[in-house]
Amino acid sequence: MRAFRRVPFLSILFAGLVMVIVTGCDSSGPSTTNGTVEVGFTTATSSGAQNTSATQTSSRSADSDPLTLTSSNGMLKISDIRLIVDKVKLKHTEVEIEQEVEVERPEFLDLPLQEAEVSPVAAGEVPPGTYNEFEFEVDDLDDDDGTNQGLRQDIRDEFPNWPEDASMIVVGTFTPTDGSSESFTAYFEAEIEVERMLSTPLEVTDDGFSRELVVKLDPARGFEQADGTIQDLSQFDFEETGQLVEFEAEFEEGVAEIEYGD
Repeated sequence: MRAFRRVPFLSILFAGLVMVIVTGCDSSGPSTTNGTVEVGFTTATSSGAQNTSATQTSSRSADSDPLTLTSSNGMLKISDIRLIVDKVKLKHTEVEIEQEVEVERPEFLDLPLQEAEVSPVAAGEVPPGTYNEFEFEVDDLDDDDGTNQGLRQDIRDEFPNWPEDASMIVVGTFTPTDGSSESFTAYFEAEIEVERMLSTPLEVTDDGFSRELVVKLDPARGFEQADGTIQDLSQFDFEETGQLVEFEAEFEEGVAEIEYGD
């Protein structure tokens, strides 16, 4: 059995743009003690991609909806991004004793590669109050108490080689300039924590309140290198190398905008 080697890489994945959009309406249903908050994830087109020296572009095929990045060194086409969302939290920090509510249900997120699509990851009742901070974490599936065996099995059913310490997978191809396409399946050991103060606090009431929070991630930024070229992820194909790609970051500056829908 091949021993895992971990490679520090992509320490700023998703740091380029993370957007949280809050949408929803006040339900006309019967009163409840708590409000309901749902959280989903989608992608955002990199706002800075056209400013790199390689003039990178993003495109998506109508057939398989891949995310495609091109630069002077080749083309990276991503067909699948999955990650384990470990925790989602709403916090109220403007009180003497900090209050927080966890909508905690580890979820294997299939990140949509089209901006119009949203994948839900968590939903739960939230006590009435004013919440001014949003947080989510990505981590491996810590299952010391055996409560997440079902999710672990679901992941292994789809990806039998999923390493114990992995929390993210990227599948696709890389085609170097004047070269042949190489497929890859890369696993990442990711410990990502995003915390963001909400510029407009979320007011949760107890009169049938319902809201949806949509987190927009820009995965393209994580695969751009300092010189404007794109990373050749085929060098980290797990079957060939046995390597986990390691990166850790707190994305305090990752939230670009927060909007409230009608």
